[in-house]
Amino acid sequence: MNNHFYMEHKKFYDTIDGFLLKNTVLEKGLVIAPVVVVSSSLKNSVAIALGFSILTFLTVFITSFIPKKIPHTIRVIMAVLLAGVLYIPTAMLIDYLLPGTSYQLGVFMPLMITNSLVVWRSESRFHKEKRPRMAVDLFFHILGFWAVICIVGAAREIWGNGTIWENQLSLATSPVTGILLPFSGFIITGFLAALLHKYRNHLIPMDKEYHLKSSDSVQSFGYQTIPHESKPERKIGQEEVAKDE
Repeated sequence: MNNHFYMEHKKFYDTIDGFLLKNTVLEKGLVIAPVVVVSSSLKNSVAIALGFSILTFLTVFITSFIPKKIPHTIRVIMAVLLAGVLYIPTAMLIDYLLPGTSYQLGVFMPLMITNSLVVWRSESRFHKEKRPRMAVDLFFHILGFWAVICIVGAAREIWGNGTIWENQLSLATSPVTGILLPFSGFIITGFLAALLHKYRNHLIPMDKEYHLKSSDSVQSFGYQTIPHESKPERKIGQEEVAKDE
């Protein structure tokens, strides 16, 4: 797999951009707190991912109908208020499907109301796209979050508790309970991010031209860079020297 393969299938990679090369957690570091802290088991991971999916998709999609004439700050506030309203039925649904998990998730489930895709990426990326394209793009961003948190949760549960979905595994004879602590979430997520970075470097040549194109497209993904303004050097002419004398 090389740059030629990537260019031939660039349309496909652009479609699944939020799932792979621009993964919400591994590439951008967004919504990383629940992945690190809450994903101590696969069941918890599925619960938080389900809440994240419902709140994010419905909120971003519904708020796309808000007129652009309304100021940006007001639109963001309206999105958060809508997510807060949607949170109650979402939490009830999760309690119905996965009883008792909402208490184990603690404050991280309510924090999904103000997650980065709702507060930030909705205005900087999703709402700039046409709705069919936005729906697909948003779906793959959510799917990317599902993939990361479920992998981390399953790995930590198997290694740290010797179970999967609270079912004991016969092969897991000596679990390491320390893996259930948040620091292991950082480590596993870091390894996954490194693998993604390695894959992207293998897929796309990291030459100067690529870096220039990447820097030009930074703002389209919601990032704003502040250029460094260097102060012009003051040149002292002969007239100024004569005046000083």
